Amino acid sequence: MDMQPQTKDAMFEKLYEERFAWVYNYVYFRVRHAQTAEDLTADIFIRAYQYFDNFAHEKGEIGAWLSGITRNAVNTYLRRSLSAPRAAELTEFIPASVDIEREYLHTEDMRRVMEQLQLMQQDKQELIAMKYFLHMNNREIAKATGMSESNVGSTIHRIVGGLRKTLRAL
Repeated sequence: MDMQPQTKDAMFEKLYEERFAWVYNYVYFRVRHAQTAEDLTADIFIRAYQYFDNFAHEKGEIGAWLSGITRNAVNTYLRRSLSAPRAAELTEFIPASVDIEREYLHTEDMRRVMEQLQLMQQDKQELIAMKYFLHMNNREIAKATGMSESNVGSTIHRIVGGLRKTLRAL
């Protein structure tokens, strides 16, 4: 088998394929507008490609590097944005083979979760987004936020526990 090193384009294409959904979902969760999320996601990957040669493998994992670019892009957008984040769009196409009642209940559950998340402080929303949309581990989140790793874990645990308790009460 030929073991030639991968080209920059091939390595970036793999990163794009593996992380596109994570980046888009994080951006969408933060900005709550599909077109804006699409535009920002495209900008993020363009920026990542431009600086791909500067990534230092010895300093960390490429997913954490991309997560940093993503968070910075979203935070910059939100700072510059004149309007507050919009309500999340939860409608999507439902194939005919899906149980409509079950899909409706799932959509309602997601709507309730999103409503409760929107009521949280921005820093708590961002922790949840990093954990569940960017799939960052506690160590990566700690490094990105300046929190201790154990504080990240316990804070996320408390947020999720409080969210579960609130949702049960609804």
